[in-house]
Amino acid sequence: MIFSVYEIMLLFFIYSFLGWCVEVAFVAVTTGKVVDRGFLNGPVCPIYGCGMVGVLIILLPVKNNVWLLFLGGMIICSTVELFGGWILDKIFHMRWWDYSEKPFNIGGYICLPFSIMWGFAVVFAVKFVHTPIMFLVKKVPDMGKLVLIIFFVIIFTVDMIVTLKNLIGIKKSLGQLDLIAEELNNIGNQIKDVVGNSAIDMADKAEQAKDELGKSSNEYIEKLKEKKDELGKSGSEYIEKLKARKAELEKSSSGYINNINKYRKHIFNTLPTLNKSGKSIKILEYIKDIIESREDKKEDKSDS
Repeated sequence: MIFSVYEIMLLFFIYSFLGWCVEVAFVAVTTGKVVDRGFLNGPVCPIYGCGMVGVLIILLPVKNNVWLLFLGGMIICSTVELFGGWILDKIFHMRWWDYSEKPFNIGGYICLPFSIMWGFAVVFAVKFVHTPIMFLVKKVPDMGKLVLIIFFVIIFTVDMIVTLKNLIGIKKSLGQLDLIAEELNNIGNQIKDVVGNSAIDMADKAEQAKDELGKSSNEYIEKLKEKKDELGKSGSEYIEKLKARKAELEKSSSGYINNINKYRKHIFNTLPTLNKSGKSIKILEYIKDIIESREDKKEDKSDS
């Protein structure tokens, strides 16, 4: 079957919406929670639309051969999922799904169990779902198709721009939080070094003073006190500077956390499978705990 451009575009939006429904239903069944797990704000998953349009264009001529339909569906959908996941990961350094713990996976982007599932899903969609959908699409006149496409494209474009803006903001904030976390860790290590080195220096000075002033215990005690005060003063000043810098960094991190809080729908709804580097995922979990703690406090105040 040859599709017109209008039909291809409408089918893309229709299957993107149906894919979003499938995704929400799958997560609800597997986790017991109704969660919007889409990349965009609206009820669409473009990766499903791309996959099904590819399937229909390539495999519809062999729809009566179930094995070809199954294998072709596996290959096409897995290819779309592989490149879609890879592109999202490279651009935003985030993953909306991760099959790393599944058997026979490729980079965590695709895995054999889900590829097999895509094959069955394609057979079901082509055999039972596509025919009534195509019947309805054919019923819409070309002018009606054009109006619908323009409407969907405008909504989709606005949604894409808003989503990209939010994700860029999240990426920037997480990058800054990575730097802050690293500097805070360095400050902690420096404080430990100052305290440790001061103790070592003090012990060395005490031993030296003891050797030099062993004749007089009073002189030894006074000299030891002088060295203690000298080392304590310089160490305390440095520690105070480090603590001031730490407070400054914590204040800055609060601003970035507030910024991420604006976009938490996209982060925390996808957090069960959202994967970043080890340090960043810990930061995300830390941010999630802070925001949830704030919301709990607000609820407690409203209840009281």
